[in-house]
Amino acid sequence: MQNPIDMKNPIDLKILGPGQNWLKIGSMLALGLDGYYSPLPKGSTVSVVTSDPGPTCTDAPRLVAEGRYHMAITTPVWYGRMAMEGKGFFDRPLPIRAIAAFPHDDRLVFAVKEETGIRSLRQLVDEQRPLKVSTPTPEMRHPAGIVADEVLKLYGGSLAHLERWGGKILRDRPRNQNAPGSVPVDPGFDAIFDEAIMTNRWKRLTQTYNLRFLPVDEDVLDALTVRGMKRGTLARGRFRGVEADVPALDFSGWLLFCHAGLPDELAYLTAAALEEQLDNIHALFPDPSSGLTGKIKMSEACRAVDMPLHPGAEAYYREKKHL
Repeated sequence: MQNPIDMKNPIDLKILGPGQNWLKIGSMLALGLDGYYSPLPKGSTVSVVTSDPGPTCTDAPRLVAEGRYHMAITTPVWYGRMAMEGKGFFDRPLPIRAIAAFPHDDRLVFAVKEETGIRSLRQLVDEQRPLKVSTPTPEMRHPAGIVADEVLKLYGGSLAHLERWGGKILRDRPRNQNAPGSVPVDPGFDAIFDEAIMTNRWKRLTQTYNLRFLPVDEDVLDALTVRGMKRGTLARGRFRGVEADVPALDFSGWLLFCHAGLPDELAYLTAAALEEQLDNIHALFPDPSSGLTGKIKMSEACRAVDMPLHPGAEAYYREKKHL
């Protein structure tokens, strides 16, 4: 780890929390670590850094591994394990470990307007349908857009193919998917490939348009699982028109992780700060549509990480009987 931390001297701790939701959580962690009666060395600081949510969410494991930040939050949870094991989008294992996971019940889904007549992703690719697709654009480097592209590639297509077939990738993703005045989608859309299904955006979409949610085939899910991703299900009745379970990709969980070389004491104090600030964090997310889809329970936060805990964080959980 670059510039190792000496817990006997003032430290400048940096937490990467890209986007509105993670900035909220990061700020409460900072308050727990360096507020009144701070356990950190006198003169220490804790900064929470936000940036373009797409790239910094995607790059977070690498940025922490390189020592640019000490901790970060990313999604979905399986993305952290993929980075740690050097699978999928990562060409080598990265030295990161988990501190906690937060409840975020989500899926990556592929929906088309009923009037397109499309019944499967394979049909979409085989017929080279020129669709207008609402999805995070390639330049956004958002996990949803990157993974949607990987799914299409396993069918022999891609987002680039869609445009070559005469379709269009729409630049219409709302800046705030819960804002009442936001336009949820370009009205001329044919399909939506995206996540964040708990947001008001998806509620409005499924109430306004007749959508069909396309299943991801088992052979494709198997191939994605080998790469480190996780299969999921869009449950029957989740939205209007979903009359049977739809095989999909799981996009659940917000993962708080750190460099493997972070001092045990600092990882321990971060887990303690999280527990101290639970009520404040919950107050910032009064509605499940805002992303945190349930209360944080420490006994679950340490188990839902899908990768090894940092030893310091694990020591805290065991001491407090959460593990």
